[in-house]
Amino acid sequence: MQISITRGLDIPLAGEPEQSVKASPPIQHVALCGLDYVGIKPRLQVAEGDKVGPLQALFVDKRDPAVQYCAPGRGTVVSINRGARRVLHSVVLELEDSNTQETVFEALSEEQVNRLLREEIVSRLLQAGLWPAFRTRPFSQVPHSQSRPRSIFVTAMDTRPLAADPRVAIRAETDAFAAGLHVMSRLTRGTVNLCTAPEWDIALPDLEGVRIARFAGPHPAGLPGTHIHHLYPVSLNRVVWHIGYPDIIAIGKLFRSGVIDYNRIVAISGASVVEPRLVRTRLGASIVDLTRGQIRDPDSCRVISGSVLGGRAAGKNLSYLGRYHEQVSVIEEGGGRRFMGWTDILPHRYSAARTFKRKTGHRFRFALPTSQNGRFTGMIAMRAFEKVMPLDILPSPLFRALLVSDTDQAQNLGCLELDEEDVALCAFVCPAKIDYGLFLRLNLNQIEREG
Repeated sequence: MQISITRGLDIPLAGEPEQSVKASPPIQHVALCGLDYVGIKPRLQVAEGDKVGPLQALFVDKRDPAVQYCAPGRGTVVSINRGARRVLHSVVLELEDSNTQETVFEALSEEQVNRLLREEIVSRLLQAGLWPAFRTRPFSQVPHSQSRPRSIFVTAMDTRPLAADPRVAIRAETDAFAAGLHVMSRLTRGTVNLCTAPEWDIALPDLEGVRIARFAGPHPAGLPGTHIHHLYPVSLNRVVWHIGYPDIIAIGKLFRSGVIDYNRIVAISGASVVEPRLVRTRLGASIVDLTRGQIRDPDSCRVISGSVLGGRAAGKNLSYLGRYHEQVSVIEEGGGRRFMGWTDILPHRYSAARTFKRKTGHRFRFALPTSQNGRFTGMIAMRAFEKVMPLDILPSPLFRALLVSDTDQAQNLGCLELDEEDVALCAFVCPAKIDYGLFLRLNLNQIEREG
């Protein structure tokens, strides 16, 4: 099956990574960041100075204590960082060693996995701390430990700017990836959808309940929201889960080899990076350690865990690789205003609407800074939204409903199918400089509270 997306936008950013894996600098600190988990109410299980190891929970969710958020390595808790209103930002560990794998369970053959009950599979995932790898749609939360999805979506493609090619990581771990898909088929009575790019060329064994869906086109063709919308649209009563390819590999190793695998292949990219490349690092790695010596001018750059469209700034307490991030983006920090900048016709400036005269050509890239080139104003309804929104929804009416918190109308217009990353392109092209992802999350939280 192949689905072609015609609407969207591939932002031509400079600093694409070389698609070959290099060694990572030594990582001394790792962390779990509470802000990575939407809607969680964490209860800490450790204090500063505690020594922790595999299978040890750093915190649990008060609403579902069975879900453990386990330490991403063996080490000592050196800091617990909180923000405004005591929101948990991060629990930081100083690593004792550089081991990225820990054997903690019995290895199982394919036949033994087939004989496992679903409850036994869930129990192992919960103990190993891999349950938070799943996210629900709607709401993008970690699923309840007693829930069962209608379908599971595995994202094995990435169209975000400056991203790594997932095939690089999957080719190196094909057996573990196939084993992880097999485990996924045991967690749902529905279909496991493996979503890939058209150029997918990795041979996998035939697995019952698993189908491959290829998505072609510009970003956001690689987002799970796009895949879910076209293959199994959700509602309050039709809940699906989605999971990324690194966690499928980790789950495959957990069951077939009995090891917890912290390995991650991450793209370090952007115009401000000395050598954009892929590196083999570990879950929750310190971005300070990861980018040491690789940023041209650290004082004038913004380092982002994740993509420039959906990541978060790697600030003081959040300078760690996000749970669901496979890239670190580094771009120039903007802020300065250009006198009569709207009259600038120089070819170094980029405009999605082609407002400026600019260089053309498939390989020309722009070193875009963080500047918005404008200020927040009232919403302006333009066809720009429709040009970058490949889902079968009406973006302008939906955004109006989100801005005034009309949750009934927002549900009717499809907000339950969306996550912040699904509307990031609309915010990028918006002439009013509105962050629609923020308003989407506020409305989703209100819908969840009100049932």
